[in-house]
Amino acid sequence: MRTAAPANPGHPTPAAALAFRAVMGHRRGLDVAGRSLRNDVEQGSVQMTGTRRSKPRYAELGDLLQAAIEKGDHPVGTLLPTELELCERFNVSRHTARAALAQLISAGLVQRRPGAGTRVIAQNAAMRYEQQIDTVDLLMQYGNTARLKVLEAERLIADLAMAQYLDIAEGKDYLRLHCLRLEEHTHAPGAVIEVLIPIRTGVPTERFLDIASTARTLARFLEPGRLSRVEQVFDATSFDAGDAKLLDIRKHEPALRVQRRYRDTQGRLLLITISLHPPGRFAYSMVLSRSHR
Repeated sequence: MRTAAPANPGHPTPAAALAFRAVMGHRRGLDVAGRSLRNDVEQGSVQMTGTRRSKPRYAELGDLLQAAIEKGDHPVGTLLPTELELCERFNVSRHTARAALAQLISAGLVQRRPGAGTRVIAQNAAMRYEQQIDTVDLLMQYGNTARLKVLEAERLIADLAMAQYLDIAEGKDYLRLHCLRLEEHTHAPGAVIEVLIPIRTGVPTERFLDIASTARTLARFLEPGRLSRVEQVFDATSFDAGDAKLLDIRKHEPALRVQRRYRDTQGRLLLITISLHPPGRFAYSMVLSRSHR
């Protein structure tokens, strides 16, 4: 990291001169905080480039903007640079800039209004993508706020271990879906999901196997009138190489694993989902109250 030389009022340093020229070259209307952020990047105090990235570009830009907000470069109440200004400053696409700003919205740092820009509303972030879920209805509502991208759908035969896991007899067929969960606003990948469905009467097997209609079929299959109970288990694991590549993270990165067993009103297992979440992209919140009876 480059260390700035002591300022001399009579003899500006080369870095200060460079910053001054950069500031003077900005379009009219950019706020002082935005100019400060660009100067940081140009002088090397913040870097977004590199031959090997551990994060997607939008996440790097989002982290950079968040650090600037937390440092006070963008005080509460001020406007952030627009998407186009971010594109010009950091040489990124409009989609990347939009996704980075959406990350700040999810962190509770900024608020966007049409025609009014993106305004800073907090200096410190809340935990990203925190979900407070304490009923089946809220769980299903959370599922509806994210897009499911189905990568693979196949019909398999259950061995003994899988049969016990799915509450079916050994040798029976089941469906396996391999999916990505995409965030609603940014369409950025947030989790890898495996869906296991025991094939019973009433299961629309062919529609599940048609990748073009799998996501819609899954949503209809879990309609509120059919679903009665969801059993959840949380534990820690790590990503294999294939899933890590899908999320643009390193192999063996730690993962929060969430296993959910969905049951109908008769107590029968409808399906199991196994979600793997990388660090920083998901948190689960619930409140426990003492019963006074």
